[in-house]
Amino acid sequence: MKHKYRNYYFPVLICIFFCLCIFLVRHAFSVRTQTNASLPVTEVRQSFSFLNTIDSELSELCNGDLNNTAFFQELENRTNIHIDWITSLSNLQIQNRFEQNSDSVPDLIGAGNFSSIYGNISADDAIAQGDICDLTELVPKYAPNYYKIIQQKDIKDIAYTDSGRIAAVYSIKQNSQKPWCGLQIRKDWLDELGLEIPVTYDDWETVLTAFKERKGATAPLWISYNAYAQDESLNAGFGVSYDFFQMDGKVFYGPARQGWKDYLTLMNRWYQKGLIDVDYMTGNSIYADSKMIASGTSGAWFGMYTMPSDLSAKDQNIKVIAVSPPKLNEHDTLHIQKRYSISDNMFYISSGCEHPEIVLKWIDYLFSDEGSRFASYGTEGKTYTLDKDQNPVFTDLILHNSDGLTFYQALKNYTLAPGLPSAYIDWKREFQCVPPSSAVMCDVWASTDTSYMLPVSLSFTSEERTRLSQIMANVNSCMYEYTTAFITGIKSFDNYEEYLNTLKKNKIDEAVQIYQNAYDRYLAKHSS
Repeated sequence: MKHKYRNYYFPVLICIFFCLCIFLVRHAFSVRTQTNASLPVTEVRQSFSFLNTIDSELSELCNGDLNNTAFFQELENRTNIHIDWITSLSNLQIQNRFEQNSDSVPDLIGAGNFSSIYGNISADDAIAQGDICDLTELVPKYAPNYYKIIQQKDIKDIAYTDSGRIAAVYSIKQNSQKPWCGLQIRKDWLDELGLEIPVTYDDWETVLTAFKERKGATAPLWISYNAYAQDESLNAGFGVSYDFFQMDGKVFYGPARQGWKDYLTLMNRWYQKGLIDVDYMTGNSIYADSKMIASGTSGAWFGMYTMPSDLSAKDQNIKVIAVSPPKLNEHDTLHIQKRYSISDNMFYISSGCEHPEIVLKWIDYLFSDEGSRFASYGTEGKTYTLDKDQNPVFTDLILHNSDGLTFYQALKNYTLAPGLPSAYIDWKREFQCVPPSSAVMCDVWASTDTSYMLPVSLSFTSEERTRLSQIMANVNSCMYEYTTAFITGIKSFDNYEEYLNTLKKNKIDEAVQIYQNAYDRYLAKHSS
């Protein structure tokens, strides 16, 4: 009897075995096709037009045409796809959105956010109006690497619209990024003057006063032209953002809160005492000018973690450390800090593009294992080699360029430049240009949590976007004007109620309610 059952089950087991083998082979093939790419993308060379504005340094480096960079030349060689770059919005007939009957509409449109190109309409509406391609069905088929990545929970909110569509291809960071900029101070001055690292606002005032009186600094603390666009670093201690934020689920507009008045009162006192640059509002950057630090004009400032390396190259006696945002009391916990998205730029495919499937195959290469490393590090043996642990290490072509290019200039030439869409980027590559002492600055700045900040993926309806645009144009102008006037003393704080009333007249309460509605939808979506 046992022999009979053994004969009966044997063919079944063989069948199961072969089915399992087929499944494993197909699964292995599926995984392989999601990590590698078949090159070239097309046997017949294809060209696409691509609008993407670039920074002045990169524009100067490539003479306004990204095809002059080594990276895009090599990308074209590998993929057989040529890109006709349009790097200036002035080259297009554009108002709030592209006129679809115009020959100037590019195939691909790169942007930091959707509204910067298409105005106040949502991506869903742009698809419905026929402005851009709906990529929802195309991405899984033609961009499997990208599709696999955007299924991750922290990326899915960003990559999909509210209606569940894929409207764009986002640039994705391989790891969450800590703050890369914040407050810095001259440690050599602190040591020379016998001062401790400042923690509270009172500590900061003591240190800045010493910098002015004992080191001759005429602008002891460098601040940006608007006194607040510094990743919340100076105002966080007062428990307010310079924008919309939330506490316990309720949304507020920071510059209408008492904490903002307290912040401006402090900045006014520092301004009157000569502890900040009296001409700060005439600048045009949120990052400090290294010349002001190297000359001894300023001893504390807001800057990137790469700045100490730049300063030490000018003067090896300059020692810089990162400093946490100041607090009212030493043991306060701060909850205000800019949130950094795991994504930044993206691009859309115009509905006039004849072959969106080829575009997706082209960009998907930069989300494959090979293409991602190429985008992040360039060409093996030329711009990087592998260490004993198989990690890419930049060569002197990037780190010590013989043509006089700085690290970032070389990076922009031989790899995918920061801010260009889209790829799966290892942002930690930048750590290779700075010593470990600079890299740890990011940990210092990350000591403040972000629990009061609104989600970076917060979304609005087209009607909400339009109304917010109308309201905030006046609100932002009002806030900037009064903030500058209060800090510099042009307006007395006796006029503060006038400022608050002006915000109300400009419908700030309606804007807060729009943000509250959007945040409520976000919470409801993520509680299910």
